[in-house]
Amino acid sequence: MDMMDKLNILADSAKYDVSCSSSGSKRVNKNGIGNGKASGICHSWASDGRCISLLKILMTNACIYDCKYCINRSSNSVKRATFTPREVADLTIEFYKRNYIEGLFLSSAVIKSPDYTMEQLYKTIYILRNEYNFNGYIHTKAIPGASKELIDKLGNLVDRMSINIELPSNDSLKLLAPQKEKDGIFTPMGHISTNIQISKEEKSHYAKRFVPARTNNTSYDWC
Repeated sequence: MDMMDKLNILADSAKYDVSCSSSGSKRVNKNGIGNGKASGICHSWASDGRCISLLKILMTNACIYDCKYCINRSSNSVKRATFTPREVADLTIEFYKRNYIEGLFLSSAVIKSPDYTMEQLYKTIYILRNEYNFNGYIHTKAIPGASKELIDKLGNLVDRMSINIELPSNDSLKLLAPQKEKDGIFTPMGHISTNIQISKEEKSHYAKRFVPARTNNTSYDWC
């Protein structure tokens, strides 16, 4: 599968993942300027009010879970694709050089395990930050069930990290997503919030901030 096929599949799959931004526009480009419909681009806002265009994609839509509400559930018949960390990093840089985007929104279905998936997200952002010296805005999703160590590593590289609170109660979670556990969602949420507060309190001692775009609380996005 070539890169364009992967991009079409994983940009389209990402439209279901909350990014704290929305468009809803279906206006296509008819020999004019701009395109309000094309998948793969979403928007966020900087602290000074600037609108930032983001490449919005999934790392993979091949999921081990079979949550009844999810388009990417394992039992659903959809085209599957998976990016490598290098492919996502290269796409981000190429889109940036063409002035399509200023940053990245990266989420993922769960492939193999939460920790393995989180490792792939971390490797991607590590390449961008440390090999390509990319200092643009990056928002990632934390994978429920991933280790605190991986959350820490990723949180020190990204600007914003959020977690989907997928269902409002433990009973509904058991009914519609029986492979998931409530603690797998709320434990990392609490860990991220704690680290943000610690980072805020110790900012005078350290140059690096943990998830600096969220200085007061974690972004808890409802699916």
